[in-house]
Amino acid sequence: MSKLLRAFDTALADMVVPAHASKPRRIGAAPSGARGAVPSTHAHLWALADGTGLHAPLGQLVEDPQTSRLCCHLCGRWFRSLGSHVRSHGYTADGYRKTMSLLLTRPLVSAELSTDIARRQARSYRDSAQVRERFADSQQRARTGQLAWRARVGNINSRQRLERIRTSRAQLETGRSTQARRRADALTARLAARDAGDLHAFLRREYAAGASLESLARATGLGRARLREALSAAGVMPRPTGHNTPTGKRSRALTADTAAAAAVGTDDLHRWLMDRYAEGWPLTRLAAAVGHSTHWVRWRL
Repeated sequence: MSKLLRAFDTALADMVVPAHASKPRRIGAAPSGARGAVPSTHAHLWALADGTGLHAPLGQLVEDPQTSRLCCHLCGRWFRSLGSHVRSHGYTADGYRKTMSLLLTRPLVSAELSTDIARRQARSYRDSAQVRERFADSQQRARTGQLAWRARVGNINSRQRLERIRTSRAQLETGRSTQARRRADALTARLAARDAGDLHAFLRREYAAGASLESLARATGLGRARLREALSAAGVMPRPTGHNTPTGKRSRALTADTAAAAAVGTDDLHRWLMDRYAEGWPLTRLAAAVGHSTHWVRWRL
């Protein structure tokens, strides 16, 4: 990954001409004699190879997360959709994408507007047989991988891949944040169901009562590595493998008895086993009924 990031930075540096390499121009400023110059307070930070000043870096469509608006590279103004606006600069949407090294499939709209459009299109596709028929061929090519392959071939040597790298990285970070938030919410709900508001206090109390790592993992939904990290943060030293306290043994035996009794629908597991055994049930049948081994059933009898 570090090699990829260094290559990315090197490629971006080759593509973007720093503003200090030439005389700075104000945001929105036009070349000498041009009309429609927009006064501003600071110089361009980026520029095309021909010296045209830019208000956003090449290969990146800058969006304000608070207003969900996109920055125009050429004039620095903000819009929910750039598709029609770029015509005022003499560009088509495709021409703007190529000049700014954006993905050719990248919609020139904000993420919020793009989501709304995608939702409407999905509803139209679901409700209209005519629309489904129109996209049948494209869907077939997508299922067979032809579209993905053509996109890869078309972008493998193009500058648009820089935005693809940046976009993929942003999506990955967003996914990680979402997963972390969901895990935290699930853990909070699990602890609340057990009248425990603090994870560390819960772990100290349950482990001191003899709970095993497996039972704590089920109760909290934490994986083995994350559970051990939480135990360490709570000041709990896990017992060595094979070492069981008397309290822990009793706790696990009670848990096993409760689960077996629930499996056969009785409140008195020992009496149920004795009655079935008196009726002639073999140990294998009893073991299958309660979900344990024949050795466990023989011990209970």
